[in-house]
Amino acid sequence: MIRKLSFSIVFILYFMSFETNTLGQGFKINGRKLLDANGNEFIIRGVNNAHIWFNYRAYHALDRLANRNVNTIRIIWMTEGKPKELDKIIGRCIELNMIPMIELHDATGNPTSEKLLETATYYTQPEVLAIIKKYEKYILVNFANEWGDHTVTSEYWRDSYFKAIDLLRKAGIKTTLVIDAPGWGQNLQPILEFGKDVLEYDQEKNILFSVHMYGSWNDSNKIDQELQKAYDLSLPLIVGEFGYNYNDGGNNLKCKADHTAILRKCQELSYGYMPWSWAGNNKENRWLDLSYNWRKLSWWGKEVFEGENGIQKTSKPASIFGK
Repeated sequence: MIRKLSFSIVFILYFMSFETNTLGQGFKINGRKLLDANGNEFIIRGVNNAHIWFNYRAYHALDRLANRNVNTIRIIWMTEGKPKELDKIIGRCIELNMIPMIELHDATGNPTSEKLLETATYYTQPEVLAIIKKYEKYILVNFANEWGDHTVTSEYWRDSYFKAIDLLRKAGIKTTLVIDAPGWGQNLQPILEFGKDVLEYDQEKNILFSVHMYGSWNDSNKIDQELQKAYDLSLPLIVGEFGYNYNDGGNNLKCKADHTAILRKCQELSYGYMPWSWAGNNKENRWLDLSYNWRKLSWWGKEVFEGENGIQKTSKPASIFGK
């Protein structure tokens, strides 16, 4: 009786230790939900921040973003970026209770799987890999911004990401991997068709999909219906970038997207969102700056921060920060 009891206690303690270690590894996907390292649901309410082009200003904007209740920073980065600087940015995000999501801009709009793999290799370099492992509890890895133009088929998108997933998993990266839709980020159809296959293929079953909403999303009904389709398929999804109806569509992206519909539907479905972008856009994209001079909110910034379904009213920090 004593031996059996002792064995049971040892087994229970071992199981509890195993469970704790598993949860402690970092973010995981459960159905359509993103779970943090404590096993609690985390809903992204983030901002794109152009660190690779405006290192000093983007870094110092992090305090302002944290004060506005942002819970995730999509770190705009490129393979030319120095690992030491990336480490500093990630560390500061975590100090401010914001989740860092790294993305690489090198393959934007490129239609070849070779470019996707070449870009993703950056994460497997020893210095960068060490950073990812160091912050494994907190970090999300977005393979490549908007890889795949409008010519990329659903099958080619799927098969190319199979290879990219293999590359990062073989390197020992276990955290949630974020995969953008093709069609410059705007074509949700491949995710609806093959998202389940991509999730099943991943040995960690730990993939979060991302769609960007600009000119291809000018129909409010489409926003509602397509996000609902993803939800009904139990697909983990975020709107990783989006704009609004600027100048009645007379802008460089022909964007008339109803941002209020995006915010409302994401809130309804508990899907994450990340408007583009805090500051630093060039002249033709300046209408997308959420702030003037990296500080004061623009009209666009007020909409996504202060609106009914905006960041300041709906964002909650990851439970791993103890708040």
